[in-house]
Amino acid sequence: MQYPSATGHYYRTATSPPKPVWVRLDAILVRDPGKPKHVNGAGVHMSGERPGVLSHWVPTVDGEWLGRVTYSLQYADGRPDLHIRDQLVPAYALRPRGSSSSR
Repeated sequence: MQYPSATGHYYRTATSPPKPVWVRLDAILVRDPGKPKHVNGAGVHMSGERPGVLSHWVPTVDGEWLGRVTYSLQYADGRPDLHIRDQLVPAYALRPRGSSSSR
């Protein structure tokens, strides 16, 4: 929801309560076409979706929206997840995570 002030500033963009979302990792990290892949067994998985929590919407000067999201990434070597807090994620990389979802 948008709440512009008299000067055009958007405020009250917090989602209350925070909303569960899916973060589309493939949409966050886009590979350059033709770039060779180098497998790193200690890297983080950047494909598929991860559950997250959306706390705010942040507008850009170009009219796009970014969600402020907390989520985690899985390491390929089995280490404990890497927790990402308050990361700005483009709206197109987020989708609602309903209670009936099986993911």
